[in-house]
Amino acid sequence: MIPAHRFGLADLIAAGPRAVARYTGTLLAVFVVQTIVAAACMLGVAVVLAQAFAHLPMWDEAVDGNLAALMWCLRAARANFLASGGIVFAALLLWQLASWFLAGGLYGVLGQRPEGRAETARCFGASGAATYLAYARLALCSIPGWLVAMFALGAGMGWADPRIQYALTVGDLVVPLAVAFLPALAILHVVGTIGDYARVELTLRHDSHEPGVVMTYARTTLFVLRRPIVLVHAGLGWLVFALVTFGYAFLAQGHAMYGAEGAVTLFVIRQGVALARTAVRFGVMAGQVELGRTRPLPPRRAEPAGEAAKRA
Repeated sequence: MIPAHRFGLADLIAAGPRAVARYTGTLLAVFVVQTIVAAACMLGVAVVLAQAFAHLPMWDEAVDGNLAALMWCLRAARANFLASGGIVFAALLLWQLASWFLAGGLYGVLGQRPEGRAETARCFGASGAATYLAYARLALCSIPGWLVAMFALGAGMGWADPRIQYALTVGDLVVPLAVAFLPALAILHVVGTIGDYARVELTLRHDSHEPGVVMTYARTTLFVLRRPIVLVHAGLGWLVFALVTFGYAFLAQGHAMYGAEGAVTLFVIRQGVALARTAVRFGVMAGQVELGRTRPLPPRRAEPAGEAAKRA
């Protein structure tokens, strides 16, 4: 194992491809679950919107780029869009609840490194179940950071709004938006990285030391702030994630696909992009686990006198 003081950015990045190559089946299984949730959400939204637009000729003009037709269709289907918003919100809530189990399973597999499919599946399930409630409490610890980010976003938008209204060039629009969004995104990046490393410690140490969630979050906050390399590593992961997304959008621009064959082709391409983004996130998690192994053990909580007497 590489000592903590010698663990560099290259080591964090190199851990990703190794983990993806070793646990490709686990990655694909998590991706399938993600795809099922997304497909169920898309199907529900499609059914709701079809009730409003399937028999509306003006919708074809709106899809072709007629702005007036698009605005008319949107105004005529407010209830359908509200229903679609409810379906998306329910899907996001379901995915958030499921992601605590999936993340716990992935961190457990990356931390314990089981061999074979059966052992990997047992490790995944046991780790996901053992850390689920701890991850839920950890999410509560992240709320103050999210509130600070929302406050920063509100302040930034308040500053940028009058400048956006009178923007005449692309530069006049981009600069205020960057000033409005970048501070909030930076705060969210720090909060998210702290949460990731806190989950790593809760997963790696829950058997032996059982650290408290609040103390783990506090220790991890100091750890992340003292080692900016972890923010750079996670930031590179999100940068690659964004490049994959924007690259797909750039290549798809101006290449419309019509008919059933086009729809199937587009679905396959989109799923490939989603799989690539999932692999990027999996690789970042692997690097975080490798660095998490080098962290000193948390202090053991004092054992109640009654429990100590029973053990004796």
